[in-house]
Amino acid sequence: MEKRTILAIALSLAVLLGFQYLFPTAPKNPAVAEKQVNTVVSQRSNQVVQPEVGGQVTVTDQKTSPEPVIPVEKGEIVTVNNTLYQAEIDTLGGQLKSFSLKRYRTDLDQNSPDLNLVTSDREGSYPLSGSVSIKGVWYNDKNLLFESDKTQVVDVSGTTKSLQLKAELSSGDSLIKEFVFQPESYLLEVIYSYVDGAGVTHKVDSVKLNWTHTKALEEKTRYVYSGVLGYIGEELYKPSKKEKKLSRQELMGPIAWLGFTKKYFISAIIAPDEMSISRTAGTIERLDATHLVTGLQVNQADRVKVYIGPKKGVILQSLGVHLENSIEYGWFGVIARPLVQMLHFFNQYVHNYGIAIIVLTILIKLAFYPLSQKSYKSMGKMKLVQPKLAKLKEKYKDDKARLNKEMMDLYRTNKVNPFGGCLPIVVQIPVFFALYRALMVAIELRHAPFFGWILDLSAKDPYYVTPLIMGATMFLQQKMTPSTGDAMQAKMMLFMPIIFTFMFLNFPAGLVLYWLVNNVLSIGQQYMVMRQVATS
Repeated sequence: MEKRTILAIALSLAVLLGFQYLFPTAPKNPAVAEKQVNTVVSQRSNQVVQPEVGGQVTVTDQKTSPEPVIPVEKGEIVTVNNTLYQAEIDTLGGQLKSFSLKRYRTDLDQNSPDLNLVTSDREGSYPLSGSVSIKGVWYNDKNLLFESDKTQVVDVSGTTKSLQLKAELSSGDSLIKEFVFQPESYLLEVIYSYVDGAGVTHKVDSVKLNWTHTKALEEKTRYVYSGVLGYIGEELYKPSKKEKKLSRQELMGPIAWLGFTKKYFISAIIAPDEMSISRTAGTIERLDATHLVTGLQVNQADRVKVYIGPKKGVILQSLGVHLENSIEYGWFGVIARPLVQMLHFFNQYVHNYGIAIIVLTILIKLAFYPLSQKSYKSMGKMKLVQPKLAKLKEKYKDDKARLNKEMMDLYRTNKVNPFGGCLPIVVQIPVFFALYRALMVAIELRHAPFFGWILDLSAKDPYYVTPLIMGATMFLQQKMTPSTGDAMQAKMMLFMPIIFTFMFLNFPAGLVLYWLVNNVLSIGQQYMVMRQVATS
């Protein structure tokens, strides 16, 4: 009975893990998806689509006046140096030409360049270019050549620094586009205003700020969603299959943020009040954040915040806009988040995330030690009654009802609970899945070495050594587990280590390390308990 239960649990684990491996999907929110079916702008129509009263997302049809076409000239590059990144801003359009993270390389090679999170579209449009409305006329700042108030390098090492760009408009006014950079932060601000002919500074009427992203340069992964992601109406949002087919989609509040996510990084526009964001689909994904501005006081100038950096929980949570929800911990996020924090804590002392995983595994094993002890004792008692069970099955093989009665009597006489080893295993499953997901998406493991040939705990073991050893430990555990005598079940159990080994071949080395260490600890505990039961 117990073997059948354990088999069912093992098969369930295999199916759940295998399904995620073969058919990875991002978490969906049915409530948001249902509301957003009516938030799309058709490729064939510019009509306004409004949801029912109480809906959280609306669509508007924005028509703007033609933009004055200004001859394009070549701009200069202003470099912004932060301890966390190096950015390049082109004075032509005030566009973000690059944003390279100094603490994250493109690949595992120590000589590889810093990871750049900026891409351009086919027309050469880079992120953070856009359009502004002044006195009812729209100006595309991509066509404007700005003058910088700084030299070619802006150092943001100790205090907040700003870069102010100024361009003359055909109306005689001057457009001001200001970037604000903070030290030790991946957050930046873009502020628009204009100066009239009398030298008075005003707010613009409205702003469209875009972020362009090329799909071809996304960090590919089979396990975690990459693409457009946002937080709308207090719920995580990603475009449905139907929405992805549309050439244009426009979303309006309440929007906390919307951006492009990868496994470990995100570029997100953080929405201020009265902001709508539209997305243009295709090979080139584009977000346009439109901010409607009221009033003329310059100290309330239009500010749009943008986060460009790693999906690190502590950093994202500090922003206070639910950006930490972009980290896909899955169903057991409430357990996964503290596990990642513990992992980071241990690494501060051992300076090796592989060792930190081992320490965390030992602590989890100690936390569940009493339950595991009970489970293994139950297995030990089951093993002692196996010869008697075999005789009963042979004696009453043609009378199932009598066999079940005699088996229950045997369990009762020997004080054996056939389900005693099952419950402790079931209780630990949520923790396993939480840690499984945490190790899958934890940026702390990206390019983090362990020992020897394992140079990246977020990637698979290049020589498959740890998965094969893990499979061998599973086989040993299977041999130590009491058999019910059912030949079919015994054969199926023999296949479980093989199935899990093949599944884990391409799993991150950090996850395999956890499973391997957990198996070794379980084997030791199971061996000791069964010896005690046999001698008692």
